[in-house]
Order: sequence, then C-alpha cells, then structure tokens
Amino acid sequence: MANPKIGVALPVREMSMMKPSDAAGTVIELAKQVEELGFDSVWVGDSFVTRPRLEPLSLLGAIAMVTRNVTVGTAALTAVLREPKSLAHGITTLDQLADGRLVMGLGMGEPLPVNNESDAVTMSYTERITRVDEAITAFKKVWRGEKGDLQGRYYNLDELRQQGPPKTPGGPGIWLASNGKPKAIRRTGTMYDGWMPVHIDPEWYGRALGSIRETATSAGRNPDDVVPSLYINVNTNPDGASAEMALNEYTTRYYQLPVTTMSNYQNYFGGTDKELAARLGEYVDNGCRHIVLRLNTFTDYDRLLRSIGENVVPAIHSIEID
Repeated sequence: MANPKIGVALPVREMSMMKPSDAAGTVIELAKQVEELGFDSVWVGDSFVTRPRLEPLSLLGAIAMVTRNVTVGTAALTAVLREPKSLAHGITTLDQLADGRLVMGLGMGEPLPVNNESDAVTMSYTERITRVDEAITAFKKVWRGEKGDLQGRYYNLDELRQQGPPKTPGGPGIWLASNGKPKAIRRTGTMYDGWMPVHIDPEWYGRALGSIRETATSAGRNPDDVVPSLYINVNTNPDGASAEMALNEYTTRYYQLPVTTMSNYQNYFGGTDKELAARLGEYVDNGCRHIVLRLNTFTDYDRLLRSIGENVVPAIHSIEID
C-alpha cells in the first residue's frame, strides 16, 4: 500500500511583488517551513516576460541546499523559452544539487486571458509543442546512455553528450503540465514521466488518466511509470465564504481578473480545510497520486500554510492506495 503525496507551489511571484529585493530569502525560508510541516514537495513557477519572478532553476538549487527530503520541482517551466542545451545543463546540475529529488514540470505556455509568455514566442503553437518534445526526447536518450545521433527537425543536440550526468539514473522525472485533451494525452502516455493538469474536474481526471495509461501500454511502457498529479489554487478558512472571497481578491490582484474568469483556465477551490481534503480526495479516488497546492493569498500565507499542513496534509496522507 502507498499514500498520495501533497506539496506546495511557493509564492515566488507574490514575494517578488511584495519584497522585490529579498524575495529569494523569503521563499527559501518558506521552503524549509513547508518541509517541517510535513508536506512532500516544494515547487516554483516560471515567468520572466509578463509576470517577472525569480529564475526557477537557480532558486531551486538554493532550496535543495536547505531541504533534505522534499521533492523539488518546477510547476511549470515554460521550456520553449529556453535554448535546449542550456536547459539540459541546468537540469542535470540541479538534479545533482537536489541529490535526485528533482522533478521538472514543463508547460507549453498556453495563453491565459492576460498578457502571457506566448506573446514572446514567434513560432506557431504546434511548433512549440514539437520543439519541446524533440528536446526532451534527446535529453532522455543522453541521460539513459543510449547511442545514436541527436540531430532532429529543429535542433542538433549532439553536444549534450559532453555534459555531466544527472544524479537520478535515466534523469529526473519530466512531467507534462496540461489537461485532458487528446494530443496532451498521447504525448504524456508515450514519452513523459508524469502528468500535471491545471484545469480539470475529478471525473474528467479519471477518464483522461485512463486514456494516458492505455496510450502508455500501447507504446510499450509501464503505465505505472507515469505519475498522475494535480495543480490546484486554494484558499481555506473556517468560514468557507471568506475563503471564496479571498480567492477573488487574490486573482484580482494577481491577474487583474475575477476568480469567475480565471476558473475557466485553472483549478480553484475555496472552503474549509475539511472540505478541501474531501475535494482533493475525489481526485485521489480518480487516480491522482501527487497534489500541488498553490495557496492564493498575499496577506495570510503563514496562517493558511500552517492550517493546511495541520489539517489537510494528514488527511491526504491517511488515504491508502494500491
């Protein structure tokens, strides 16, 4: 028997807005607190064009040095904005710093109803997807010690073989941040090590995960090697209505849009700790094995983190799964 894991997407952008010259130190201390409270993972986001924040790989390197057990990861890195050889170099170095605790969640920069990173990418959306998949295929080939040239449609990555190896045999897990659309299902099942949807209900989650597992099996992979996760924005309060109001205050400040609009693009939950645990349990019942919470607050972070750590984390850890 095993238990689901649960982690926190750290408030890197929020701290960059409130404490621009000391955001790194604040986030690093929060990472230590997250581990002490019994969470399983810490994650950082990515954006340097439209919603600037600290550079994620550098930040995770520092976090890896002050934590011992938690998984450290990106949720999610916009990989298409990076040159592949430099990205691979950063990932292998970070995996060594993290002593094999690294997971790389990768996103494609799908547009939100706000200014977004995709405006800085001149290639078509389809080309962005195929470029990232080509680079990740090459990374995995090198990290597994497989032979053959690394000349693809877009890149010649033969020089990757000159880089040092990651700590994790075969390389760190590469999870695809997406939803349950057919193309994302095929990509996840055939080549990625995990799935991190950002806008999906529990029932759809279960159906999509079933399709991912079928695709993995058809591709000759063990479907259990694809880690099913979930990224969800949350706020909790003993007064559930106050939690819902806090979500709206957060999205209005962060995105300049109400939560009713943002809920069309991302998962959101506002309610009590008990209600949050029950909601997350629905995803676990539908196959989720690693939950990533983004705490939606600018003003109440410590209270919210401790409350969820004391009340929600034990509830999730108590769920037994096959």
